[in-house]
Amino acid sequence: MAAALAARMPALAIAAALLVATCWGGNFAASKFALTDFPPFIAVLLRFMIVSVLLAPLALRKPMPRLRDMLFIALTLIVLHFAFIFIAITHGLTITSVIVATQMGVPFSCIVSAVLFKDYLGPWRSVGLTVAFIGVLIIAGTPNASEYWGAFLLAILGALAWSSANIYLKRMPPTPVVCLLFWPALLSLPFLLALTLLFEQNQLTSILTSHKLAWAGIAYNTAISSLLGYGLWNWLISRYPLSHVAPYTLFAPVVGIATGVWLFDEPLTLQIILGALLSIIGVTIITLRRPRLAELEKA
Repeated sequence: MAAALAARMPALAIAAALLVATCWGGNFAASKFALTDFPPFIAVLLRFMIVSVLLAPLALRKPMPRLRDMLFIALTLIVLHFAFIFIAITHGLTITSVIVATQMGVPFSCIVSAVLFKDYLGPWRSVGLTVAFIGVLIIAGTPNASEYWGAFLLAILGALAWSSANIYLKRMPPTPVVCLLFWPALLSLPFLLALTLLFEQNQLTSILTSHKLAWAGIAYNTAISSLLGYGLWNWLISRYPLSHVAPYTLFAPVVGIATGVWLFDEPLTLQIILGALLSIIGVTIITLRRPRLAELEKA
């Protein structure tokens, strides 16, 4: 598989795709560092407030995309997806459990596309869905996911929000990368502010007294994951078919699980390895077998 993909993409593009996977894989550990001091809604709010400020000079020079599109992405990809993931981490879920739960975003995308848009699944993607779900069920039976089952469910709901955003993105008019990053980030801020005021306390104290490691986590979330990771990702998919680029991002779960074990001494039992491996294999099968997406790319 790797040799076939390499033949379709130059070395620079492959290096960029692997860098994206590394950026996104390390984002889980960075988020856990940030959440040691920041409440989850504040952490998401700070991340996308900084993104908005940094990108405003570039984005405001371009025509604003359709408001309803940007608002939908803001609510699903930022407010729901990131908030659910951050809450799950705050409530005790390990990085490995979060990663496996978020891998369900790809199977959810397949299911929603099949139901709403008659996107033919086919035997291979059906097998991939089954394997991915088995992997998630195995992880759900681990001590961490069993003890914090509510947090595990929230992480899965975060994956569902991610899949909804990505299905919507595929059917949107072409939008400049900087606008896709800036406008959803900006529009998410009032919702995140309302959520933190409703459900969290001592926001100012957490900002003023947070440890340097927590701020380093926010900095990584903003600069490395959001700006560098998503910037490179959008650059790649604007130049190469998504079916050529997406398989390289499957390296992200490996990076994420490794950093969780290395930095936080998280357990890595045979059950965890088996569940994570099956979920990644299932997602790989789905990613490489996309009949409707292939047709769209050729159009």
